[in-house]
Amino acid sequence: MQRTEPLQDAEDRPKEPSPPRRRRRRLAALVVLVLLVLGIALVAVTTLALRSDLEEGRAALNDGRQALLNGRIDEATAAFRHATRVFDGAAADASSGLTQIGRMLPVLGRSPDVAAAIAEAGAHAGRAGLAIATAIGDLPDGIDALAPTDGALPLDAIASLAAPLAEARAQIERASATLHASPEGLLPGPLADARRAAIERVDDLERLLAPAGSLATGMHAFAGGDGTRRYLFFAQNPAELRGTGGIWGAYAIVRARDGRFSFSPFAPIQSLDGAPRGAVDPPNPDYERNYGQYGAPGYWLNTNMTPDFPSAARAAIAIWESTEGDRLDGVITADPFALRRLLQVTGAVQVPQPPIEVSEENVVALLTNRAFSLFPDAPTRKAVLGEAARVVFDEFLTLPGRALPRLRAIGSTLADGHLRIYAEDQTMQRALVTAGLDGGLRSAEGGDLVAVVVNSGSGGKVDYYSRRSLLHEVTLLPAGRAVTTTVTTIENGAPTTGQPRYVIGPSQGDAGDNIPLVAVYCGRGCRLVRAERDDRRIQIHTGSELGFPYFRDYFTIPSGRTRSLTVQTQRSDSWEGDQLGGTYRLTVMGQTTVRPTSTTIRIHAPAGMRFTTGSEGLRIDGDVATWSGSLGDRLELELTFAAPSLGVRVWRALTGLF
Repeated sequence: MQRTEPLQDAEDRPKEPSPPRRRRRRLAALVVLVLLVLGIALVAVTTLALRSDLEEGRAALNDGRQALLNGRIDEATAAFRHATRVFDGAAADASSGLTQIGRMLPVLGRSPDVAAAIAEAGAHAGRAGLAIATAIGDLPDGIDALAPTDGALPLDAIASLAAPLAEARAQIERASATLHASPEGLLPGPLADARRAAIERVDDLERLLAPAGSLATGMHAFAGGDGTRRYLFFAQNPAELRGTGGIWGAYAIVRARDGRFSFSPFAPIQSLDGAPRGAVDPPNPDYERNYGQYGAPGYWLNTNMTPDFPSAARAAIAIWESTEGDRLDGVITADPFALRRLLQVTGAVQVPQPPIEVSEENVVALLTNRAFSLFPDAPTRKAVLGEAARVVFDEFLTLPGRALPRLRAIGSTLADGHLRIYAEDQTMQRALVTAGLDGGLRSAEGGDLVAVVVNSGSGGKVDYYSRRSLLHEVTLLPAGRAVTTTVTTIENGAPTTGQPRYVIGPSQGDAGDNIPLVAVYCGRGCRLVRAERDDRRIQIHTGSELGFPYFRDYFTIPSGRTRSLTVQTQRSDSWEGDQLGGTYRLTVMGQTTVRPTSTTIRIHAPAGMRFTTGSEGLRIDGDVATWSGSLGDRLELELTFAAPSLGVRVWRALTGLF
């Protein structure tokens, strides 16, 4: 029998809304829709209105920066003033009544907030630039007052910049705090990219200014402003590789007094007494474990096998004190590339004994190779290597005028790692560390690291003929994990005849053999997955230095041959972020080689993500970012990535999916 539903009384049935009530509901929905559309339009209009001001302000900041770098102080001052006015105006507009209404909208109101934060940060950046430009403009001779005069550094002029640099740093810190406090998620793509780019630029400025005031203050004591300072100076030769770049050959004592630097006569490092094993305390707990089997500390020729320059410098000071009986104030090293950069400013100079001309064109080849044939007598050859450094530095410091080129030359040699300084004075040393100019083995905070470090085991100068290439591939995985593969390829172009035995051997093996001790360093906590030599799996030595694991191999490359070492590692905390996006930072430490290391860095975003911003020099193609070029002293890369669309980001935020 068919079931029938019980009849309902009329009063129990749901009542249809009356026509007036339906109209009121429709009207309310229409009003909400209209308000939403108007709100979206309002946010779009106000954000677009701010955009032109932000672009104008950014262009003025760039103009000011370029003018400052080129020594046009009046132009820089005017540009920074204009940038500050424009950004201040944009920040005021961002707080106007219409914009405040737009801010009341959920999610959409984030856009005016971010635009306002960018404007406020830009104003702080303009004031920072203005503080520096004004301080330089107030010096008696402008920027020329900062260059050496009659062989002496202008210590008072340099010290006068400490306070303005501190003010500039404070302004940039405020800019950074403002940007980092602004809304991050659920932003339209272009605005999210603008926010990330602004944060990256401001953070770069903050890192640049952080040590500037300390350097200006520390230079006074370092250069002997309050009494004579004595530094051990080494001429470093990358034709025979060591961890800090090249073997320490000739040495001298540099005395600094009232901004003037003077060199003692140079002598071969072999003329120094070494310290017996156990007589010298190692500079850190890892040093003797890693390099004790090679005589360090105590054996001068292997003191700088470590890639950490401060450790090598402290070891050298300790050996000197143990054997010579007095304490030094630091260590300075320079290689032929540093001299070449200074010679670009001075022009060719004459080395008096033995008489020889060194120039920008010949200095690297002369000091890393030709000198061994021209001067077979070892003491004479060492004297040439050292005297070339002394004469070039003397000429550079006493050169009249040309302030800006000289300042740039010193800055670039320090930044490229061809001139190294370690100071016992902690103010100066901390400033060098903060500036990244100390040559230390470390990564950016929370970041990843890769470094390929070669120490020559051939006993000759065959690294002059080597060509090295590096391929480093990073695959980012969910939950902060990553797998990296580092392939180091070394081509040995050394001849087997026609060069002195001192150059091509055989000290070990056959003439022309290159015998590298290769160490591949990776980020803290990384673990080895596999190692291969010439595509064949091998067992590899593992160790660590200053908290960074390394994997080391030792092999022979005959003349005319090419060999490769592949190391694959994994790390659990390589990047920061969540299912919406994240940030990956990588420090690539270089090593000075006679022929620059050809390098390719390739980074793959986590599955389902796309790169949104990257450091200068990175080429981004969706989920792959690539850097290619000749590797310098230190390369800092930073990438941000996110889900490809706002809708996907919202969905992942709601569901927690990755």
